[in-house]
Amino acid sequence: MFKIIIADDEAIFREYMRTLIDWEQYGFEVCCEARNGTEALELIKEHKPDIALVDINMPFLDGLGLVEQVNALGNDMSIILITGHSEFEYARKAVKLGVVDYILKPFDKEELVMTLLKIKGNLQKLQDEKDLEKNNFNHMKERFLNLLISGELIAGEEEILQQLKRFGIALRSSRLVVSCIEIDNMYNQWSDAKEIVLWKFAVSNIVSEIMSTKSGHFIFNGPEGRIISILELDRDIDVESNCIEMYRRACDLVKRYLRFTITIGVGNPVNGIKAVRGSYLESLVALQNKLVAGDTRVISVSNLGNESMNIGFYPNEINEKLILALRTNDREDVMTLLGDVFNFIKDKKLSFEYVFILVMGLVSLCLSYINEIGKNTDQVFGKDFSPYSEIKNKTSLEELHQWSVGLFETALSFSEEGRHTKSKKIVDSVKEYIEENYFDSNLSVEGIANDIFINSSYLRKVFKKELNMSVSDYIVDVRMQKAKELIGSGNIKLSDISERVGYSDAGYFSKSFKRKFGFSPSEYENLKNR
Repeated sequence: MFKIIIADDEAIFREYMRTLIDWEQYGFEVCCEARNGTEALELIKEHKPDIALVDINMPFLDGLGLVEQVNALGNDMSIILITGHSEFEYARKAVKLGVVDYILKPFDKEELVMTLLKIKGNLQKLQDEKDLEKNNFNHMKERFLNLLISGELIAGEEEILQQLKRFGIALRSSRLVVSCIEIDNMYNQWSDAKEIVLWKFAVSNIVSEIMSTKSGHFIFNGPEGRIISILELDRDIDVESNCIEMYRRACDLVKRYLRFTITIGVGNPVNGIKAVRGSYLESLVALQNKLVAGDTRVISVSNLGNESMNIGFYPNEINEKLILALRTNDREDVMTLLGDVFNFIKDKKLSFEYVFILVMGLVSLCLSYINEIGKNTDQVFGKDFSPYSEIKNKTSLEELHQWSVGLFETALSFSEEGRHTKSKKIVDSVKEYIEENYFDSNLSVEGIANDIFINSSYLRKVFKKELNMSVSDYIVDVRMQKAKELIGSGNIKLSDISERVGYSDAGYFSKSFKRKFGFSPSEYENLKNR
């Protein structure tokens, strides 16, 4: 609904306007009415309407004065002036001040509706553009934060802090702790991807509200369907005093109001934004121990014994590689990595409890990927899919391994459509980036991945699969084509052309050009001039 204010000094006319049309039917709501320009200005500040229907002749502050005052506020509200014939020239001047339209009295219902619908179309377009911009901003922010915890960012500490500021995150302290939040049995409770997104959003809101007393706290969606919380810590105060109790309270509120449970794994504090990767890995280790932690919903890695610590890191590294292999639809890599998990289990001689933890982690990763490509559990595995029971019923490690292989095989068979759409968007972004930066001699795959906030290994694989060529080869192709255009455009020195297409060494540029086209730049120039 778009909100409308009616401003006119005559009560009868305001009543007429309010009852002339069914506002709701056309997507509008009359949120307030004003008797004069001064009152209208105050109501505009309070209600922030989208459209103002304003009479030109009003006491205290007339229509034109109101327009000027609204402009001074920086308000992007659409104003429609209502005027008589004698005020027509006055209304035309008002249009130059930014009034979007005017209506001459007397007017009929159809004229008013057509004017409003025209403005509504423009407002809807602006709203859609703002929503898209906001979604893109949030998506970039989330990608950046995921790269941060993955250790993929190649930027320095100061550069990362500056980028965080651009995303609205200003850190005061360098002492940070990472926590991983997992909705228990998430994929068993809901199979619809949109429903899962809504519940995760609700959990994030509760945690954010609890942590609102802390100046430095940010929360985002992380890998494998988890929610990641990063908290600034006051110096010389331990984690227990800073956040454990608040996380416990968040768990209680989620259970009370959302009717399900969450588990939170908390890492150790680290110093410096680049060190959050270590705290993140520790929070995953803590989270892996939830099945042996009993009713404890907040698990701090500092309270775990050595045996619990030893199982965590290697499988988590494998999980990161597994999600990358799924996203690139690399079946061979997926199967190799699953084999690595079960070899690890054999080598460590893990108890059934820990085997169960690790395999449930694989299930969670697989279901998270299904959710990521827009499918739901019922579509892929059927309504009777119950991983908890199926794992418990397996009688040998080999049987469990084969069951896991079948799970990932099924996921891979459903992934092509979603993978292709996502891959194409990534490749298009990379191509656009190269087109805008080919002249930079420092242009590299790592730099591109860093700037568009994506994993560099994932970028290489996606690009190769989509275009059947490497990113580096594509950069060379773009540079060579640009060089050909410059050579053919007139008398430009070879050294200048070399610099313009990203080569600091003219000799190396000439060799690359000849390797690409079969003749040197000077030979090509002679051919063009014949």
